[in-house]
Amino acid sequence: MNRGSLTWAVRDSLLRYVTVIARGSYQMEGGATVTDDGAFTFPLRNAVHVGNEWRLSFEGSVRFTAHHGFLDVRIADPEIVTGPVDGVLSVRTGDDGTSTTAVAATGAEELGRDGTDIVWTANLHLLETGVELFGGVYPVGTDLAPLNIRASLDS
Repeated sequence: MNRGSLTWAVRDSLLRYVTVIARGSYQMEGGATVTDDGAFTFPLRNAVHVGNEWRLSFEGSVRFTAHHGFLDVRIADPEIVTGPVDGVLSVRTGDDGTSTTAVAATGAEELGRDGTDIVWTANLHLLETGVELFGGVYPVGTDLAPLNIRASLDS
């Protein structure tokens, strides 16, 4: 059985902007939760290790809305694929949940071990394909909040 989570604040200023400045809201579904400091936690669905590559899939969603629907950002079922050189974070977007968008890239940060758990903190940079997800507000290369992964891998 795989147990674990991905915790990500998306962009450090996003939650504050949506809830305080724009007086909008956010909704979580499918097991996603929010931490006391405003990061979102998505439960691990699956972890696959083949060669030098990890594919970690998570479940749940968070949707930010404000400005009477003009700001509408949905992040669902994040998945990170990482190898020895770099990694890519993808999420499902849109109401139908069938579209997948590569949102951000990571450097070559290595996954660590804590007993049988893998632990990983990765810095993220917005990809061109992720710009539209945020309505064009952030340019390519914008630093996003780091993500933290912890996964217990029982064989």
